[in-house]
Amino acid sequence: MKKLFTFFALLVTWYAPAQNYSGDSWSKVNATRQGTISLAYVETPAFVYKDAAGNLTGICVDMMNDFVAWVNKTKGIKLQSRFVGDGSSFQGMYTRVKGSSGGVFGLGNITITDERRREVKFSPPFITNFAILITQNQIPTLTRMEDISKVFGTLTAYTAKGTLNEKRLLELKQKYFPGMKLVTLNTSPEVYDKIFSDPNAFSYLDLAFYLKAVNEKKPVKRHPVGDKAAEQFGIIMPLNSDWGPVLEEFFAGYINSPQYKTMLARHLGETGIKLLQGAAK
Repeated sequence: MKKLFTFFALLVTWYAPAQNYSGDSWSKVNATRQGTISLAYVETPAFVYKDAAGNLTGICVDMMNDFVAWVNKTKGIKLQSRFVGDGSSFQGMYTRVKGSSGGVFGLGNITITDERRREVKFSPPFITNFAILITQNQIPTLTRMEDISKVFGTLTAYTAKGTLNEKRLLELKQKYFPGMKLVTLNTSPEVYDKIFSDPNAFSYLDLAFYLKAVNEKKPVKRHPVGDKAAEQFGIIMPLNSDWGPVLEEFFAGYINSPQYKTMLARHLGETGIKLLQGAAK
């Protein structure tokens, strides 16, 4: 029994670190003039996705590639990046980055909140998110949030665990729709698929997923009365990361650059840019 206990204790000790990621700290990279950072991610349309050749691309990917190039050019350092994780789960990515150390960055549709600031470090915001209340297009248009329990009374809400959209639907349930049926899934892509396989489904989805539905000609209806554009996205780092000031220096010149604006248009398209501009007014 003692040997069995020792075996499991060693197994747990070996397995626990594998849950998290590691990358070189800025202090080490600056001292040795070289190093590698790790990029965890959650696959999100427009932000982190695979192109036709199966390569990761998107707003966050291009932005971090530009960051690495900027560090190499302005600091005279040989910095490399590597992707870690499988990108399947927001909660999984977030939890692992939170528990990691050194040069680890989390990419995706990550909303900056005060609660999360107590768990991870954030880059400066790089885009304002636009969350959209959607159903399939045969559902009558909701014109007042106060009427949602009547108009959506026979529908089921779907959401992804640990996301701000889950919190948003729970608040909606508490304020307007006590009898709302809410099903929690593991990932946003699962929610996306469920919306279009269940004609009696509704959800809050981020702008990028709405644009994906439009581009794929899904039977999607946006209910503008439910639009939310109050939060911003950022890149996350472990609390022990010393990369924050370097990332802030990069963002200071990057966010308003023509290069950044061209990159946004490439991944969001004209419709996405117009919706963002409308949400910012």
